[in-house]
Formats: sequence, structure tokens, C-alpha cells
Amino acid sequence: MIHIRKPFDMNTIPRYLHFGHARKQAFTLTELLVAVAIIGTLAALLLPALSRAKSQGRNVVCVGQLRQLGMATRLYAEDDNNKLPAAELLPSDPFNPARPLPRICDVLAPYVGKLGATNSGAPVFKCPADNDWFFEVEGSSYQWDTAINGKRMDLGASLGSFWSSGTTTNGETWSTNGTVVQNAVSIPLLLDYDNFHPRPPQSGKNTVYMDGHAATFELAGIAVQ
Repeated sequence: MIHIRKPFDMNTIPRYLHFGHARKQAFTLTELLVAVAIIGTLAALLLPALSRAKSQGRNVVCVGQLRQLGMATRLYAEDDNNKLPAAELLPSDPFNPARPLPRICDVLAPYVGKLGATNSGAPVFKCPADNDWFFEVEGSSYQWDTAINGKRMDLGASLGSFWSSGTTTNGETWSTNGTVVQNAVSIPLLLDYDNFHPRPPQSGKNTVYMDGHAATFELAGIAVQ
């Protein structure tokens, strides 16, 4: 019996075998636009959360550094008959240019370590959120509380003295004087120079207190834009 071979017909071959493998289909413009829209939405949701996490991380580092500086201050006082340091509020603009006080970063340098003979203070004095060049100009992102310059650490800080006098109805004179003193829990040692860590609607500066704890010193009445 003779078999007659039929002519080869390309139309009878499945389409996916024309090129030896399955044919890949490209995305349509609509599908691409949908994908871009989804990615944009996810980014809009994630970026604020990432920004908040980054801001909180900088705040945690700042508070930790202030605690170290509080400890360094206590060590300094122990070595100096329990007396606190005396330093400028703003070293670039000293209160008395003829007799300027040292920078707090230089006073505490032996207690926190300093890398190299640079004009800046040790890294612990730089707040990670200080973008205003306080560290570069003043040597520290944290300002020293000049109200306690040279005071004894165990006696609290004098907020001021008061004095008054008068005459009683029977002609006797009287006078009263005294001093307002804070305890260690409420006496700030160092605090942020500026509002590095905004906390809407009420702002505040990270502060380390004489007893060693660090917290937020609220800036009452200051509106955050």
C-alpha cells in the first residue's frame, strides 16, 4: 500500500510552536499605568512612616548623648570640689569679649574623648538633627546653662534673690530677703540650641538635668509651623 505524504501546511502548526517556545506578551499601556499608580500609592504611604522612624531615631541618639554629657558634667564636678563648669552660652559671641569663658565642649573634652586637634567638639556634642551648624560654629549642638556657672552641684541652682522692706503700722521697719533655689531634678545642664526635634503642636528641646535624667523641656507658647 502506497502512502501519499500530505504537503506541509504551516497553518496546521500551533502558534506557540512557530518560534520554538511560548510567545511572550508585552504589558499594555493601561497595565503599566495601573502598576505605576500602585507603586506611587505605596510610596506615599510608606515615606511618611519612614521619615517619622528616622526622626525618632535621631531623637533617641540625641537623648542618649545628652545623658553621656550629664554624666561627664558630674565627673567634672567630682574632680573640682563639686563645682560645676563655667562656660559661654554662645562661644562665637562671648558675654565679655575681653575675658571669654571656655566652650563647654572644651571643658568636658577630657571626660567624653575628642578625636584629633580640631575646632569642633567630640562627636557626642553633635546632635544628628543639627542642620544649623551649631556644632561646627560653637563646638556643640547643646547649649550650656550659664545660670549654674561655677555653682556647687550639691546646693542646687539659685534662680534669683528677693528683698523687700517696709514700715509697720506702729512705725517699726521690717525687711525680708531670700533666694529661690531649684532641686537637681529640675535644673537643666545642657539642652538643644535650637528646635532640632519638632513635636507638633507643642515643641520642646531635649534636655539633660542635674540628676542625670534627660527629657523634653517644653517650649510653651511657641507655635510650630
